[in-house]
Amino acid sequence: MTFLSGEKNRENLPLESYSITNESGFVPQDEKFENGGTMREANKRMYYIVSPNSFAYNPARINVGSIGYQNTGKNVIVSSLYEIFKTSDDVDDRLLWHWFKSPDFQKLIWQLQEGGVRLYFYYDKLCMGEVSLPSLEEQRKIGKFFDTLDNLITLHQRKHLRLHP
Repeated sequence: MTFLSGEKNRENLPLESYSITNESGFVPQDEKFENGGTMREANKRMYYIVSPNSFAYNPARINVGSIGYQNTGKNVIVSSLYEIFKTSDDVDDRLLWHWFKSPDFQKLIWQLQEGGVRLYFYYDKLCMGEVSLPSLEEQRKIGKFFDTLDNLITLHQRKHLRLHP
């Protein structure tokens, strides 16, 4: 269903650095941190290259929803702390994205995370989750339905804010 896909930036390619937030997913570090953050000019050989159509998350922050889907159309890099993975051809990324934002996924995190003071949810734990998936065609329909529903909710929230500032 999924497989690890991040590769180290061994050649120190000048790719744009990204972070992942629980609000926006993938965000350029220049937007997240003043002056691009402390690592702006650092050697990025240990960073992971994230290709388009990949998921990534920080194992210590996924419990608050910090997971992203990389759809910029270009390779970017993220900290080596992140877990980077892709889906197999029989999985619709949009449907899986909605599952990652669901209470069922949060429950899985709480059941399988490990650690002491700081809790971690590594990729091997993610793979322990079971998701029943219909045919790819049906997954696409369901993913599109949830996208439409999310957009409708956003439109109503904006309308409400305009009417009730």
